[in-house]
Amino acid sequence: MALTATGIGSGLDISNIVSVLVDAEKVPKEAIFNKTEKSIDAKVSAFGSLKSELATFQDALEKIKSGTELNQRKVSTGESTFLTAEADKFAQTGSYNIQVEQLAAAHKLGGINVGDPALAVGEGSLDLTVNGDSFSITVGATDSLQTIANSINEANDNVGVTATIVTSDAGSRLVLSSDNEGTDNQIAIVANDTVGTGLDDMFGAGNTTELQTAQNSIVHIDGQKVTSQSNNVTTAITGVTLNLTDADLAETTVFKIELDTETVKENVKGFVDAYNSLISAIDGLSSYDVDKDEAAALQGDSVIRSLESQLRNMISERVTVGSETIALYDIGIETDRYGKLSIDDTKLDQIIAEDMSSLEGLFATTDTGVANRLDSLVDGYVKSGGVIDNRNNAYTKDKSRLDDQRAAFTIKMEALQARLLKQFNAMDLIVAQLNQQSSGLSDRLNSLPGVVKQ
Repeated sequence: MALTATGIGSGLDISNIVSVLVDAEKVPKEAIFNKTEKSIDAKVSAFGSLKSELATFQDALEKIKSGTELNQRKVSTGESTFLTAEADKFAQTGSYNIQVEQLAAAHKLGGINVGDPALAVGEGSLDLTVNGDSFSITVGATDSLQTIANSINEANDNVGVTATIVTSDAGSRLVLSSDNEGTDNQIAIVANDTVGTGLDDMFGAGNTTELQTAQNSIVHIDGQKVTSQSNNVTTAITGVTLNLTDADLAETTVFKIELDTETVKENVKGFVDAYNSLISAIDGLSSYDVDKDEAAALQGDSVIRSLESQLRNMISERVTVGSETIALYDIGIETDRYGKLSIDDTKLDQIIAEDMSSLEGLFATTDTGVANRLDSLVDGYVKSGGVIDNRNNAYTKDKSRLDDQRAAFTIKMEALQARLLKQFNAMDLIVAQLNQQSSGLSDRLNSLPGVVKQ
C-alpha cells in the first residue's frame, strides 16, 4: 500500500528538501528578473522626468522664439474710459493725444409688429444682403417669426446677420442686426412671396424700420481725423490697435507706447533659468555617484548623451542677423565649464535698450534663431512618436518579454518541484519498504530456535 504522507518511510523532511533545491535554482533567477524590472522602471521614470523638464524648457522658449513675444511693448492710457490699446513689436515708442468723437454702430432693422409671434407670416423667401454679399432663406407656409429667425441664424451661407425676436408694448417683431459695425455693413432685405403678400407686408419696402443707424467710429489723433468701420481701430498707428469704448470730443486721452524692457529681460532670464534646470536634470539622470558606487538610471544612455551634446552645440553657435553674426555671449549670456548659463546684467540691459533688433534676431529668426532651433530639437524628443516615446515603447516591449520569461520560468520551476517531489516520494517509498523487510527479517531471525535475545 502506497504512502500518503511524504517522509514517513525515510524520516526525511522531503517538502523542505525539495523547497531548498528549487529555491537554489529559482531565487538567483528571480533576483535577475527583479533587477531587470527595477532597471526598466527606473529608466521609464527617468525619461518621464526628462520629458517634463523638456516641456518646461519649451514653455520658456515659447516666450522668446517669436519677435511678437520677445519684443514687447508697454502701453498706457492713464485712467481713460474712452479707449484701451494694444501694441505689437512694430509699434514705435511715443505719445499721442486722442479724442474719440464717435463710436461705430451696427445697422439694425425691424419688421412689422404682430400680436402673436407664433402665427405663420407668409410663404416664399427672404433675400438678405450685407456689404454686397447676399444669402437667401426659404419661408414655409406655417413658419412663425421664431422659425424665420432660426433659419437666418443657422444658414450656412449667412454673410453677417443675426436675427432675434423683440417683444415690446407694440407687439413682437423680427429684428435683424449686422454682425459688424460701420456704414459698409448695412442690411438690405427683399421679400419674395409665392403665396399672398404676407412676407412683403412685414419685410417689404416701406414696411421695415431702421432701429439703429450704421455709423463709423471717428477719432482724432494729435488733431488728425481718423474714420474707421469698427471700434477696433487698427490702421491709424503702426502696430497699434485702439479699442474704443466711449465718445466725447471734449475729452483727451494721452496714449503712451514704451518698450517693455522688464518683460523682455524676464523672458530672457526665464530661458536661462529653464536651460540651467534642464542641464541639471540631465546631469542628475546620467551621473555616477562615486560615494554610493551607484549609477543614475540613464548613465551612459545614448539618447541623453546625444541630447546634451546637441543642446550645448546650439547654445554656442552664432546666428546670422542681417550682415552680421551674433551669439549669446554678445548679449551678455555666458557658459561656464559645467555647461550652465549666466547673465551679465549690464551687457544685457544695454542690448535691450540700444539694439533690440539684434536680440530679436538672435533668438527669434525663423528656422535659424537660437530659440527656434532649440524648440525644434526639443520637440523631436517630446512629441508623440518622438525619441522619448520610441524609447518608452521599447521599454514596454522589454517589460512584456520579461513577463513572458517570468511566466515560462514559473512553469519550469513548478515542473522541477513536481519532478523532485515525485523522485523523493519514490525514494521514500523504497526506504519504507526496505525498513519493513528489515523489520520482518529481524522478527523471523529472532523467532528461530536457539536464539537468545539480549
